[in-house]
Amino acid sequence: MQKRKNIQLLISLTIMMIAIISLFVFNDSKNKSEVDKGIFQITNLEKIDHVVFQSSTEKIDLEFNGTTWLVNGAHEADQQMITVLFAALKQVEAKRKVALSIQDSVKNEINKNGIKISCFEGNVLAKEFWSKGNTQKSETYFQLSDGIPYLVTIPGYRVYVASVFEVPANDWRDKRVFNFNWQNIKSLEVSFPVDTKQSFKASFIGRFFGIEGIATDTTKLDKFMDALFQLHAVKILDSMEVRKYQSVLAQTPLMEIKINDIGNQSYPLTIFPIEKGSDVIVGKKNEVVLLNPLVIREIFKKKNYFIQK
Repeated sequence: MQKRKNIQLLISLTIMMIAIISLFVFNDSKNKSEVDKGIFQITNLEKIDHVVFQSSTEKIDLEFNGTTWLVNGAHEADQQMITVLFAALKQVEAKRKVALSIQDSVKNEINKNGIKISCFEGNVLAKEFWSKGNTQKSETYFQLSDGIPYLVTIPGYRVYVASVFEVPANDWRDKRVFNFNWQNIKSLEVSFPVDTKQSFKASFIGRFFGIEGIATDTTKLDKFMDALFQLHAVKILDSMEVRKYQSVLAQTPLMEIKINDIGNQSYPLTIFPIEKGSDVIVGKKNEVVLLNPLVIREIFKKKNYFIQK
């Protein structure tokens, strides 16, 4: 009887041991297969001062010069865009490896049409990976140089992560129309080609900035100047995009603005009539820009508007 009990106990212990070992092996293999969520994140992200996006059609170089970020070494970058970029780099997580059944096709698509993102700390490459979204722009895949693509996300948000890297060069630029220090202003000229009597010039009369020839309502003029210096373009057009607006640019301008600074530099802006059915206004400074009509309403003010009552 005792021998039988011992045999049963031994069998139970054996079964238990097999179960424990199986559970251990399973958990161990599961842990090994878990994705490192931070595989694409950058250590000391705050020290990154140079980011390059390279696709088959365009190269965008973003670099901090000690004072500001520049786009391709020539134009000041949009600080809000830089903030979005670094927030994405900080928060992005690898969710899982792409399924084996589509891994080769995703890898080939990334290699062919993906965007290479290279992040530098000084001259040292801190992180390099490739980004590509799916056709529906609902999923983003990242890939390191080892060639294994991962589905990535930003936890808590349903966002298309790849969109940050797909922005064209001009959209990285600072879109302030007058990137100008108010304290350096010498004079302002505003003209209305179809209503020339309402054109005006503002300059310093003694210590006060006012419109020449009229008693100026300075509250209205200050509000106008604030709107002018806060004016941002919706978009800066490249040479290909400008072609679409040639008919507008051939029209008589709606309004012309020219700011002159104490160094005798001029900063012009020409605003054209809005086309029927359009939700943007075309403007031209050194380049052609698109402007928000609601914002333009704040600066479309004629001489009579500023007369003190």
